[in-house]
Amino acid sequence: MAAADASAEAAAIARRLASCNAGTRERTVRYLLADFLPASAPRLSATDLLKLWKGLFFCFWHADKPLYQSSVATRLASAVSAAPSPADGAAFLAAYLTTLRREWAHIDVHRLDKFYLLNRRFLHHAFLLLSANSFAPDVTSKIVSVLSDKALLPEADNVAAGTSRGLGYHVAEAFLDELLPVLPVSLEAMETLLAPFFTVLEKSSDRVMVSKVKAGIFDRFLESGNQLLEKVKRGEEVEKGSAEEKLGKVGLLFGFSKRFLDVGAKTETVQSNRKVVFGLRDAFVKVEKGFELSGVEITLPRFEATVAPVVSNVDCGMDLCEEKAEKKKKKVKKAALAEGEKEGAKALKREKKVKKEKKEKKEKKKKKKADVVEGGGTANENTDAPAEDQQMGDDADGITIDGVFLSNLQKQFEKAAAEAGMVNGGGSSSSSPVTPVNGKAAKKRKRSKSADRLSGASDVDDGSEGNLLTQDREKSGKKVRFSMKNNLVWKPHNPLPPQCLRLPPSATPRGSALKKGVQPGPIKETPTPLKKAKPKAKSAKKVLKKKPSSAVKRLRKLQSFSA
Repeated sequence: MAAADASAEAAAIARRLASCNAGTRERTVRYLLADFLPASAPRLSATDLLKLWKGLFFCFWHADKPLYQSSVATRLASAVSAAPSPADGAAFLAAYLTTLRREWAHIDVHRLDKFYLLNRRFLHHAFLLLSANSFAPDVTSKIVSVLSDKALLPEADNVAAGTSRGLGYHVAEAFLDELLPVLPVSLEAMETLLAPFFTVLEKSSDRVMVSKVKAGIFDRFLESGNQLLEKVKRGEEVEKGSAEEKLGKVGLLFGFSKRFLDVGAKTETVQSNRKVVFGLRDAFVKVEKGFELSGVEITLPRFEATVAPVVSNVDCGMDLCEEKAEKKKKKVKKAALAEGEKEGAKALKREKKVKKEKKEKKEKKKKKKADVVEGGGTANENTDAPAEDQQMGDDADGITIDGVFLSNLQKQFEKAAAEAGMVNGGGSSSSSPVTPVNGKAAKKRKRSKSADRLSGASDVDDGSEGNLLTQDREKSGKKVRFSMKNNLVWKPHNPLPPQCLRLPPSATPRGSALKKGVQPGPIKETPTPLKKAKPKAKSAKKVLKKKPSSAVKRLRKLQSFSA
């Protein structure tokens, strides 16, 4: 009954994990890692874990922003190292690899980097689980078999042609990078860890996988062994804990050449892989012979536990010691989960802080713009007064800015400019050009007609004057070129007819249709052309009766002379 309840709750949690609401997903992840998995992990079947991981996959799919992605990846991976037992951790890792291998082909290029990060975190916490159990042979073989079956050498019936091999490629590339923090380990544990990669060289027909294993695993051991040997020969100190020292010792002392010879000699080995295997064997033979001839002594690597629990057998009995050990394990699990939650909370706080700073910057910019607009770019005495009062000065009681006010102001400016003798200014009342100070005649303004109209309309009422001014200003805003040459104008080529024959004034052209100084006269109306009728076809008799042309006559004369 308890197993059925756990299965039903796992299905409900999976649905909440795939929610579109970020808050729902975050709360569900916290509940899953802190409460549900530690209590229900032994009762969950492989199917229930796959359901959970279906929801977790989409939960991580929706995770945005690098900091939050890193936090979620760390918290999910910590469930492997903080599992109640190594078997539960291995089962959670197997469900993760199965889900990721199934969905790998559907991950687009924009989300691939964050799934690479998730994969590295799971490898790292899998090695932390092994380190917490001191690389016990049974635990190590269980984790390695999960990596081999689910990623490096998945079952042939579950792999569609080339669709899910990318996960295995990435595991081969990232394996040593995530193993380095827990090294050194004993050579026996290293043999168990490297067993699936020897199996890849022996049985895999995927050339890409073989090249990834060669370059990502065995070539790195070879290079590190060469570098370590050269430094020791020269008497240089090797940095303790560096990748060169950790991997170099394994490359020199593991006996890779013999292992490659055994793999290449097997009948089951894929024929196309033998060239790679024997090439690696020859390279390791050179390094190992150089190490033997140099006479340098290098100690065997041994596992060094990072956290060694110290228990005194003097003051406590067996029951008390077991209780203390269990309490310490619980503390380690809680600390791992708490670290993941702290990272998530820190990431959210950082994002909120960044958003708050951006808002403050925008508000400051808006305030600066408002101050510039109010101040008009100058330092006024009364900074607290509104913009209209500052512009109008002390006489801002009853003045309203409208079209009439602006037109009067414009007229005053034009008069002042005409009196000062500016080049572009023209007098509105006087027709004579104004001579400026330098003695040159001022040019006539283009809008002289509108200025004349303004001066002529000074005796009209204010309302009509304002309308006229606004109309003139609207018209003058348009750039229109009017040429009399392009218009139909009557021109007196012949002498005018007598006065009695002239048309009445109503029929004469008016306004801008006449040039200045031309007397009005009648308008000649040209009749509309009638449609020409098609010429009728002439008969053959009429064509024969037609007189010959002059050219024909001339030709006939020449012919008669030649005869």
